[in-house]
Amino acid sequence: MFIISSNADGYGVDRCLETGAKCGAAIAAAYCKTQQFVEAASFRRVEREEITGSIPDSSDGRCRSGKCDEFVAIVCSR
Repeated sequence: MFIISSNADGYGVDRCLETGAKCGAAIAAAYCKTQQFVEAASFRRVEREEITGSIPDSSDGRCRSGKCDEFVAIVCSR
C-alpha cells in the first residue's frame, strides 16, 4: 500500500483517486507500474487519522494556505 498526497493540480486526477471513480483506475495502475508492480488492486481517499504518526502536522497545527493536503491509498499487487 502506498499513501500519496493528493494535491489539487488543476488536472482533476486527484478527484478521480479520492472518490474511487472509474477514471482513477488508469492513474492508480500507472502509479503501481512505476513502483514495479503489475496492477492496482484498489485506491481510495485516506483520512489523516488512518495514518497515525506518519504524516507530520504543521508547527502551528493549521494547514498551509488554508488548505489541508488530502491523501490517497493505492494498493498494488504483483
